[in-house]
Amino acid sequence: MINLLRLGFKDFFTAKFITLSILPLFLSICSLSWLSIWGGGEIFDLLSDGSKNENFAFLESNSALSFIAIKILSFSATKWIVSILFYILSTFLTIIISIVIALIVAGFLTPVVAKEINKRHYNYVLKSEVSTARVLKVMMIEIMKFLGILLVCLPLLFVPVLNFFIINVPFFYIYYKLLLIDVGSNTLDSDKFELALLEGGGIKFIAFTLLFYLISLVPLVGLFFQLYFVIVLSHLFYQREALLKISENQREALIKI
Repeated sequence: MINLLRLGFKDFFTAKFITLSILPLFLSICSLSWLSIWGGGEIFDLLSDGSKNENFAFLESNSALSFIAIKILSFSATKWIVSILFYILSTFLTIIISIVIALIVAGFLTPVVAKEINKRHYNYVLKSEVSTARVLKVMMIEIMKFLGILLVCLPLLFVPVLNFFIINVPFFYIYYKLLLIDVGSNTLDSDKFELALLEGGGIKFIAFTLLFYLISLVPLVGLFFQLYFVIVLSHLFYQREALLKISENQREALIKI
């Protein structure tokens, strides 16, 4: 794994790939900034209205419970806690959204990256390309699975401590699956792509995507290196195919003997 990471760095820190990496980074920063400013303004407007009117739209009743809730929400300390919790959640969500945007942009660049990596190191010839219709179909299936996992995880967000980890489960799932579909469809034959889907990319692929997902949670760092992640995963698939080809050639040579 370390050799693949080093090889990926050698390719990434070249003029062509550094230039291509600027686009996902730029778009992600713009989306992160816009969502943070817009979301922050909305919550402060809500809290401001609440402090002035001592009332909230969703608590408009005369019941004792609503009266207590209104009094609690009118305290300055409560408003600060709500604000802090909001910004923690909004920061996490905007980072996730920015990662998805960077991943989508990087996805459009994956054919260029895979072609360049193949040209530099492997000269692997695809026997049959994966159709766009198949890629879109698989993506839609995985997005539906992601939404299902997200719905299951949502109630667990109210469990202290566990909520910080459980929210990452659906987002890691879709991150891992989209990378598998994106990189696999551009580096493998159609038959081997289907096999990779069944195997989930293999243990190494899962380990790499988990590492890359954790790095992506670091603001800006993960956004800039999305293309690097695609480079490393492309190397992983190409090297696997190269080893399989060597094994097949050795088997054929033994049969002839």
